[in-house]
Amino acid sequence: MIQPDDSAAAPGVLKSAQTVLTVLEAFSSLPHEASLAEIAQHVGIPKMKAYRAVHTLVASGFLSQDPKTKKFRLHYSVLALARKFQSGQTVHTIAHDVLQGLALEVGEDITVAVMDQNQKEVVFVDRLSGGSRISFFCDVGRRLPLHVGAAAKAILAHLPEGRFESYLAEFTPVEVSPHTIMSVEEVRQDRRNILDKGYSYSNQEVDTGVSAVGACVLDANGFPAAAMAIGTLHVNMTPAKIVELGNLLNKTASEISAHLGHGV
Repeated sequence: MIQPDDSAAAPGVLKSAQTVLTVLEAFSSLPHEASLAEIAQHVGIPKMKAYRAVHTLVASGFLSQDPKTKKFRLHYSVLALARKFQSGQTVHTIAHDVLQGLALEVGEDITVAVMDQNQKEVVFVDRLSGGSRISFFCDVGRRLPLHVGAAAKAILAHLPEGRFESYLAEFTPVEVSPHTIMSVEEVRQDRRNILDKGYSYSNQEVDTGVSAVGACVLDANGFPAAAMAIGTLHVNMTPAKIVELGNLLNKTASEISAHLGHGV
């Protein structure tokens, strides 16, 4: 949140501009239309400061004032900024740096996958190096069915009910490894576990000897935008490690989802 005008300003901060931006930000929680008194009270500044701020925003095209009620509301210029912001909020632009930091923190590589247009497979689009020397299947350009592997299963679990059922209606078992899920009931149970815990787990389903945890990123409409997974040697994936990595990925996925507009 932008600090109000009477807070300690950092060097180089224009305090009058900070007040104006604080007032603009307040409209995210103010009523659709707000009076000058409501704005001043909400922001916690004197009425005269609020007066100058709102009229600066009106003159700049970010607020409009109803000539009858004298109340203020957001104007279309804000929408133009929002659209510009959202158009640049792709999984690649947001997730890459965040996931690179997480990969280095946990010391394992992180892969990122998106659902293909056929909505039956994922394709891996990015890999962030955490210093691991393990090489396994899920590299950039590789594909997997939606029910195979941590990243794919995280996306499948978050599909709308209708699309999930459509996938199961055409379910064709694909044995990528001896541990791959091969039945509809296993897919259903796995989905329940993923939604309950917030992360997925792949028990050597893609590569024998390699297990992974995954989490799903949701877009503004709550639809799966991507998923990320951390894979490591199965012998290192203890129950405690699964929970630790799963919770870290779930938290990171939620942060990225928020940047894409989910839950905002």
